[in-house]
Amino acid sequence: MTAFLLPYAGLSEQIKAGQLRALASAGRGRTNMLPSVPTIAESGYPGHEVDFWNGLFAPATTPENVVSRLAAWIIDAIGQPTIVSNLAGQGLYPDPLCGSDFRALLRAQHEQFGRVIREANIKE
Repeated sequence: MTAFLLPYAGLSEQIKAGQLRALASAGRGRTNMLPSVPTIAESGYPGHEVDFWNGLFAPATTPENVVSRLAAWIIDAIGQPTIVSNLAGQGLYPDPLCGSDFRALLRAQHEQFGRVIREANIKE
């Protein structure tokens, strides 16, 4: 048996064609694209949750006014109805985090996955 965990957008065509079967959703709640598929937590692993995300990074030396302008453009772009619709069709629902909120997410995931790697004694 082969199993893997990937974002819905990369698997949707194979799932629709019946080549793959979705066993569980990794997010906090069920996905709109597969409402009958339970979450991993609902499948007997409470507290298990993984969010797939994409981020935009700039060099640390980028002036704050440039970073703010880029963030505003991106937030505006992903809020456009056509973009929202297109992304939703791929099972993607933007929740823009910028600045300190994005840094907090990165820090939390670094700590979380770092702990998992240390506990599993995973080496290079």
